[in-house]
Amino acid sequence: MEIIEKSIFKTIQQRLTLNKRQKIVAASLIVTIGLMYTQNVPIFVRTKFIMWLGALSLIMSLWALWEGMNRVKAFTLLLLPALFTLGVSSFYFLLPIRWLTRVPVDIIFGLMFYFLLLSQNVLNVAAARTIPLYRAASTAAFIFSITTSVLLFHILHAFSLEFYWNGLASLMISFLLSVPMLWSVEMENLSLKILMYSLVTSVLIGELAMALSFWPVPSNSLMWAIFLASSLFILLGINLDFLRERLSRREGWLYISFGIMTLLVMLVTTSWTG
Repeated sequence: MEIIEKSIFKTIQQRLTLNKRQKIVAASLIVTIGLMYTQNVPIFVRTKFIMWLGALSLIMSLWALWEGMNRVKAFTLLLLPALFTLGVSSFYFLLPIRWLTRVPVDIIFGLMFYFLLLSQNVLNVAAARTIPLYRAASTAAFIFSITTSVLLFHILHAFSLEFYWNGLASLMISFLLSVPMLWSVEMENLSLKILMYSLVTSVLIGELAMALSFWPVPSNSLMWAIFLASSLFILLGINLDFLRERLSRREGWLYISFGIMTLLVMLVTTSWTG
């Protein structure tokens, strides 16, 4: 009888235990429900709620990706899901207060958060052994990093802060996004080289943000954020190709051409007459 009870208990335990994909789905649903709840949050507690939602996404990501996790991975792999959630939830309040507008955003966020966790899970596994999906996961993480930077830079610009605060905040945002991406090249301990490359990239973005603070761009315009995100895209792309020993003259000219094109678009879309 005792053997039968143990067998039944073991069977129930196995059925109740979620595999990693099920955990990722559950984590995505929980964070998405938290985002949907922001429609009912009073204005005076919005900032606190956004921070709590970011913390929730960090905890749920850690739970979903727990297998094989260590301190370095916890820092590098969980930053992007948390920052992505912070960026979307902050941008969420700028949308019209209508379910017709926000429900599609909730659905898109849930799917994107799911794919983001999948890509981070691949990087988590790839740090221990070589797997075929590494390149696709790295590319997805890079796209999510640039998308997150657009959202965070736009929210920063909407506050209309002084130029030095814009520079400092942009430096911090760029650093937190740069470290995980550059770490993903070798996926070992955080070396001084990775930290220095990330810091130099962040300082350049911070200086650019200070210079753009004097640019006549309305606070509700996305061009300020897009230009900074494009600059981060160029700098991170150059650093990644250099660390992978794939940076060529052709690649360099492609990045320069993209930067010139972005600058021309910003010049054309800026109103110089006020």
